[in-house]
Amino acid sequence: MNRFWQRYIHPLIEIAQPRRLMEIGADRGWNTSNILTYCRATGAQADIIDPAPQPGLHEVLAQFGPAEYRYLPLKSVAAIPQLETPDVVLIDGDHNWATVYTELNLLHARAEQTGLPPPIIISHDVAWPYARRDMYYNPDDLEASQKHPYAYRGMLPGVPELIEDGMNGVLANALHEGGPRNGVLTAIEDYIASVETYFTFRKLPFFNGLGILVPAARMTPALQALIDGFFSADYLLEACMALEADGMHLRAILTRTETCLSRRTEALARARGVIEAQRVRIDELERD
Repeated sequence: MNRFWQRYIHPLIEIAQPRRLMEIGADRGWNTSNILTYCRATGAQADIIDPAPQPGLHEVLAQFGPAEYRYLPLKSVAAIPQLETPDVVLIDGDHNWATVYTELNLLHARAEQTGLPPPIIISHDVAWPYARRDMYYNPDDLEASQKHPYAYRGMLPGVPELIEDGMNGVLANALHEGGPRNGVLTAIEDYIASVETYFTFRKLPFFNGLGILVPAARMTPALQALIDGFFSADYLLEACMALEADGMHLRAILTRTETCLSRRTEALARARGVIEAQRVRIDELERD
């Protein structure tokens, strides 16, 4: 989600002017740093939720204080009912239907309890690979009815089945892609369909996808104009340039890796040749 901050998330937050933010899934703290910098500059406060972050998050949090944030080392479904209703929520936690759908409904219920409109939701992973496929960081945390059959195998675009050498093979990925109650985008769509509140929902389909969900009560003409602008020719051209730069960077890494492997393969072949020559020489000496 950090890649969306400067061009998309920060301008949206500046227009929405939230006094309370919530981040679900902080990981290394890259985006947390952006959020807390905003809080320090504006006097806003953020609730940071992550039960098992990377060590980098605590390094980020150490640069700020209680005036900017409260950190809850809890699962989101346990933390949300304890907290005040936020104005903006950034979701990048467990990428599965059951968790995201529950988070959205808990946020909605908390807003109703406090007499406030539901928060603006900014969600990562509304495009491939987890828009229509569940992933479980800790499968045992969910009931059997809340998850699909899964395996620790990877994914490839356009291939619905898991494969051994695909992307994110170290994670528990649902065996199949698509269908009911499967994936982050499906959870958001099902949430919208289940409540009476009117929402504007738009999604940016690159860098794993960014979903922007705004209830009518929090929409303003300026915010609507900004979101519409994200899909203008100028913004989309910038997105193309960013995607091209990202693709070329990956190609450069791939080329470097292939060159390194080729050199090592050649060196191994030479070493095998030397070993074989020595073996032949030893056999000759033994016969003599």
